[in-house]
Amino acid sequence: MATSELSPVVAAVLAGRGIQDPMRFLDPDPLPLTPPPLDLARAVNRLRQAIEAREPIVVYGDYDVDGIAGTAILVRTLHSLGAQDVRTYIPNRYEEGYGLNEAAIRALASEGARVVVSVDCGVTAVHEARIAREVGVDLIVTDHHHPPKTLPEPYALVNPRRKGDPYPDKELAGAGVAFLLAATIAGDRFDAVRSACLQLAAVATVADVVPLRNANRWLVREGLALLNRIPLAGFRAIAKRSGLRPGGIEAYHIGFVIGPRLNAAGRLADAIEALRILLTDDDAEAKELADALEARNEERQRLTREVVSAARERALTLTDAAVLVIADAAWPAGIVGLAASRLVEEFGRPAAVISIDGPEGKGSCRSIPEVHIAEALAACSEVLTRHGGHAMAAGFSVAADRIDELTKMLDGAVLTAVGGTMPEPTLRIDLEVDSEELIHPTTIQALKALEPTGAGNPRPLFLIRGVAIRDVRRMGEDHLRCKVRAGRWTVDAVAYGKGQAVEAAQAEERLDLVFTLGSGMFGGERGGILQLELRDFQSVPGGQEAMPIVSVSGSET
Repeated sequence: MATSELSPVVAAVLAGRGIQDPMRFLDPDPLPLTPPPLDLARAVNRLRQAIEAREPIVVYGDYDVDGIAGTAILVRTLHSLGAQDVRTYIPNRYEEGYGLNEAAIRALASEGARVVVSVDCGVTAVHEARIAREVGVDLIVTDHHHPPKTLPEPYALVNPRRKGDPYPDKELAGAGVAFLLAATIAGDRFDAVRSACLQLAAVATVADVVPLRNANRWLVREGLALLNRIPLAGFRAIAKRSGLRPGGIEAYHIGFVIGPRLNAAGRLADAIEALRILLTDDDAEAKELADALEARNEERQRLTREVVSAARERALTLTDAAVLVIADAAWPAGIVGLAASRLVEEFGRPAAVISIDGPEGKGSCRSIPEVHIAEALAACSEVLTRHGGHAMAAGFSVAADRIDELTKMLDGAVLTAVGGTMPEPTLRIDLEVDSEELIHPTTIQALKALEPTGAGNPRPLFLIRGVAIRDVRRMGEDHLRCKVRAGRWTVDAVAYGKGQAVEAAQAEERLDLVFTLGSGMFGGERGGILQLELRDFQSVPGGQEAMPIVSVSGSET
């Protein structure tokens, strides 16, 4: 497709986002293997040596989707290359916490491990790397998190974000780095596991909310195509158990259906169930594990509602805080990140939610685009025992009696990051459109070119003015549903979290709407039924305002 063949709506969205080469964005080059990241060749040579010598190899992954999917990528690849003794280790969130730990390294060494490969963790493990050397373990760290000033000294440290690293794409997820290692070590033999590894990398990349551009976009697009055509047994079982339509899975469904179920295991207990479903090729075993993950996810949803409700009540009192820091001993450590995300969505400020367990608090941060939260945490390192993460999400440990100190320091760091004044939350609208044009089937089909959408490439946010609405009603506990008359078309619309606005909307005949085209448009679980997902709305000028007026502040980049 040439640039001249792009739909005018798609071309306008991309231009508004500052994308100068739309065709390169839409159809990126495959994941580059060269120039390789620092230490990649050293890691590859050591693993090939271990395979040839039949040494035990341990793949040590984080307990989230990125970590377990990256672990599965390396395990499948090593097995395909003839590795005889490949073991896995996923730390328990509640007993061990995030990342490499000394006790685990010592235990693995005592059990005969000579090579340990980390996935999605390790870039801050200065002490653990030293312990590995002491006990005779060659530690290969693969990670993608923001590197600290002082790096660990393992056998090899593969992280494209390292200062001076020549690898061109710095935004890979942890599983993306694992995929790069797997493809390099396998070479011409990678075809045997390429499909499985692409599916795993795609799911991890979406679930870890890294930007879907360049290599990440390629990984997700290729992996999703395979997942819909020849899915791994685990993905097939999760999709069936959760009601997704075969062949209709998109990035949206990874983020909101598949990813949460895989994450539920590590959030509530042990992530081993999630790892097992990604490693099995047996349909019966996959079904059993999918049932277990579904139960875990239902419990996770219940706990999330409880924690979010309590955290929100406290957040309402923090009117002058630049960052919402909230702690409680009753909140599970595996849920606080979800609560932090919900607070950011509602209040438009960074949030740090902390689970207190005895003398220690474990916290998760979520942020806004203007604040690199991992850097803000680094500015508070003197009161933290551990910390690390990305621009938009990070984690930390802090002594319970120093949470007040952290609150003051983090507030100051966030204010410094934004120049002293917190930005007002705004909806960044991509395009004001004519309803007849947008909802035309040709335009809807053309918008598929933007998929996969997600972080760094969100679904377009449109503004339509003066459309008629009817059948406004509450849906569930806190959502709004209605029908929208747009030219010749009448379509369903839903506004999540806007249940409190039902009466105001019912008083209006016409509204200005800000919305995305919902997941149904691309044929997900609703089988291709078009649905608008309303993000905000206001009365037509001259009438009574139904909700706060939307600020149109440009496009999201």
